Amino acid sequence: MDSRSLAIFYLSLILSILGFRVYFKYFRSLLPKHVRDYGPKTHLAKEGTPTMGGMVILLSTLLTLLIMYPTREIIVLLGLITGYAIVGGIDDYSGIKKRSSQPLKGRYKFIAECIISLFWLWIVRRYNIFEIKGNFLLFYPNSLFWLYFLETVFIVGIANGVNFTDGIDGLAGTIISILLLFIILLIKNPNVNVLSLALLGSLSVFLFYNVHPAKLIMGDVGSLSLGASIAGLGIAMGKEWLVLILGVIFILENLSVMIQVSYYKLTGRRIFKMSPLHHHFELSGWSEPQVVTRFSLLTLLAGILGVYINGFKG
Repeated sequence: MDSRSLAIFYLSLILSILGFRVYFKYFRSLLPKHVRDYGPKTHLAKEGTPTMGGMVILLSTLLTLLIMYPTREIIVLLGLITGYAIVGGIDDYSGIKKRSSQPLKGRYKFIAECIISLFWLWIVRRYNIFEIKGNFLLFYPNSLFWLYFLETVFIVGIANGVNFTDGIDGLAGTIISILLLFIILLIKNPNVNVLSLALLGSLSVFLFYNVHPAKLIMGDVGSLSLGASIAGLGIAMGKEWLVLILGVIFILENLSVMIQVSYYKLTGRRIFKMSPLHHHFELSGWSEPQVVTRFSLLTLLAGILGVYINGFKG
């Protein structure tokens, strides 16, 4: 790691420290989280916890990279992240105004995410920002249609997987931090590395406040933009498969929701005690710190597998 990369990490961290001080002083009382009443009963204690902390993560990362490393690749990646942050921010703010945990219909968010992803992919390919390989390890798209389709599913899926995972204090932030560390260690692409370091710097400060019991929540503005950033990193480094392996928790959280909803519609019964998956384990007797620790261990094991496959593929 060179001195510039180290400076990017620490500048993002310092800006995040300052940003959260401003957040707690001026905004915490204006941004209360509304907890869904059909979730785990223990989560009702989180009612009123300040949300939209992801704004600070986003702004710290944006300012750091625009000051220290404003390459066209970074700017385009920041465009994808910002697009998803806007969708998440609208959802968060609407929830605060309406005093609801689900202010926007899911299909509207899904449509917006698909449009942002497709437009971003078109920009990347049209202006040759970087090569879109569609490298999913076991298969490659064999046409432009399938390339756009699979990459859109990849971006939207990872973003929403992070969004689903962000339901327990410290869970999403810890998993993402581990994932970013593996990317920094494995990938030698400078644009990928500096974005990962900037995100890691701001996330470090966020996690200081987000560990159980959380003093703030990242909100959809944070979870969707962080998910989009991870997907964007996967595409930029041409190793989408690595993100799928490292993000195994996001995949499992997504699948748990899809399986639960589909099975319930077909049979009127549930497979899991509650979805997403972390709530199933909560209702099975795991505490929030236990869920975070065990899911983090699974991410570390997935990371070791990723290291092996990456070395094998060269």
